[in-house]
Amino acid sequence: MISFCELFSLKSDILNKYRVKLVRHKDSRKEYRDLIKDRNELLKYQAHQSKNVFKDCDYIVSFFGQDGTKSLFIGVFKVTSWAEESDGFRYNLTEVDGFEDFKERLVVDWGKATISWHQWAKDNDKEVVELLPKGYLGEFPGLQSFILDYNELQLLHRNMDANKSWYYHLSSVNGVYLILDEKEGKQYIGSAYGKEGLWQRWCEYAKSGHGGNKLLKELCANDPNYKKNFKFTVLQPLPSNVSTKEVIDIENLYKKKLGTRVFGLNAN
Repeated sequence: MISFCELFSLKSDILNKYRVKLVRHKDSRKEYRDLIKDRNELLKYQAHQSKNVFKDCDYIVSFFGQDGTKSLFIGVFKVTSWAEESDGFRYNLTEVDGFEDFKERLVVDWGKATISWHQWAKDNDKEVVELLPKGYLGEFPGLQSFILDYNELQLLHRNMDANKSWYYHLSSVNGVYLILDEKEGKQYIGSAYGKEGLWQRWCEYAKSGHGGNKLLKELCANDPNYKKNFKFTVLQPLPSNVSTKEVIDIENLYKKKLGTRVFGLNAN
C-alpha cells in the first residue's frame, strides 16, 4: 500500500512546509464524464464557500467524491487571498503546476469520515487505491444510456486502450444513431453496419467531425470548430447479424418519425 502523502511528496514538498487541507467535493448528480466536462464550473464552486473553511490554509488539495469513499484527485491550489461576501467567502485560488500525471486519474480512499469534507493533510493521510489510465472516459453506461459530445468522441478515438469497455460494446453491434446540432437544434440520423459497427462509423466522425455527410460537411466547412456543437447518441442498437438492408430500413423509419429530411440534417 502507498499513501497519498508519500506519493505527493515525490512531486512536491508542499505538505512538509505549508498548511495544507485535503478537500473532497461531492455531487451525487455528477459522474466521472461530467467532471471532465464541467471542471471549470467545479473550480468556481470550490472558490466560494458558506463558511471560512480555508482561511488558515496555504494550499488545498482537491478531490471529487465518487462511489462509496473513493475520491478522484482534481488538483492542488494555492490560497492567495480570501474575502467575505454577503453570501459567504470568496477565495482566490491558483492552481499549482506539476501534478498533471495525477489529475483526474489518481483515486484515493477517503476513509470512514466522508462527512468531514475538509481535513488537515498532516493528520489525515489517504490510501491510494487506483491510477486510472490516461484518456479514461469512465465506465461504459449502456448502449442507450449516454450522450457524447464531440470532445468525448475524440477522447475515445484517441484512447481506445484506456476505454476497452466502450470499444467492445460499440464495435460489437450495428445500429441507428442520432447527431444533435446543439447550436441550431437540428438532428442527423445515420446508421452503422460495418465490420466494427458503431465504433467504426463514429471513428470517422472523430477524425473529420462530419463523417462525410453532406449537410454536416457544409456546416464544418463554414466553421472548422462547428463540430464541437455535435452530440452523439444511439437510438437503436442492432445485432451484428442483421442485414444491411434491415439496418437501412430502420434508419429510414427514424428519419420519417423525426422529420430529419425536411427539418433536419439528412439530405436523403
